[in-house]
Amino acid sequence: MAIEVGSEKVICPKCGTAYGRRKGYFGVSYAELHKGLGYIPWCRDCVDKLYSSYLAQCNDVKIAVRQVCRKLDLYWNETVFENVMKKSSTQTVMTQYMAKLTGLTYAGKSYDDTLLEEGTLWIFNDTSVVQDDNIPDAEEELLDDTEEYIASDEVMAFWGAGYTPSMYQELEQRRSYWMSRFPEDMELDIGTEALIRQICNLEIDINRDRVAGKSIDKSVNALNNLLGSASLKPNQKKEDADASLMNTPMGVWLYRFEQEKPLPEIDDDLKDVNRLKKYVFTWMGHLCKMMGIKDGYTRLYEAEIERLRVERPEYEDEDDETLLIDSFADDGGDTE
Repeated sequence: MAIEVGSEKVICPKCGTAYGRRKGYFGVSYAELHKGLGYIPWCRDCVDKLYSSYLAQCNDVKIAVRQVCRKLDLYWNETVFENVMKKSSTQTVMTQYMAKLTGLTYAGKSYDDTLLEEGTLWIFNDTSVVQDDNIPDAEEELLDDTEEYIASDEVMAFWGAGYTPSMYQELEQRRSYWMSRFPEDMELDIGTEALIRQICNLEIDINRDRVAGKSIDKSVNALNNLLGSASLKPNQKKEDADASLMNTPMGVWLYRFEQEKPLPEIDDDLKDVNRLKKYVFTWMGHLCKMMGIKDGYTRLYEAEIERLRVERPEYEDEDDETLLIDSFADDGGDTE
């Protein structure tokens, strides 16, 4: 059934939403198929939804924008796209790209002009239709891998049913990244697995919303809460490390140093250069001797005392008076 359009309002043929005017709600276009109105017949919201749908399938912004251009008969130009990507805006990439096409340089151009520039307007064989020279080899391989990816029963059991093959593949890539951060022999409990599952989903949603120019504040806050629940925040890691340092006994630290970072063998020239070890052991023998203990320390002490003992000299044919005179006399002086 045809949609009745009154003069006082404009209705989007896709979503059926009525607008009071076209300006601000419909994209401007001066292409051959749109020049009667000067606007694209579909509202901006529907165009953005179409772009998001293509982006979810191919996971590439440039390919998604080009596909929308092909769908809506809009001019595609890679230079325009690159200029849009260089600027930061709250609008979606598709909305910004369409705004760029309203300039005099691209006025009146359509997707036919894109095909003419590429030399593929009148080529209809399967190879030419599918082949896109603007898609890099790496991106073509990504698309091929996405189409060929088949989720196993284990993958579907972990993530649940309802995802597209490309989504399953992207989720598994994020899961592999997070699992590589854990020890190989570590088995995650069911609670940690649930958190990892939600973290991977949120990361993908955040990336897609950022590319589409949507707000990501709520998603980022939710991601931070999940990281906190999983004790994966940097400040939590530091607190855990500090607590581990404080609660580790001295004997455990010594064992770790001996096993993991032992001291190298000391050169012979540096081994007890000042003989401090012998010094300590020798004079420890004094305490042992006081306690009546006879061991190696005592023998070292007695040998050292014997070496240091000084005996009083004895003078022959001299009395004590002569000894005192000799002791206190000046060198070469007269004693009288």
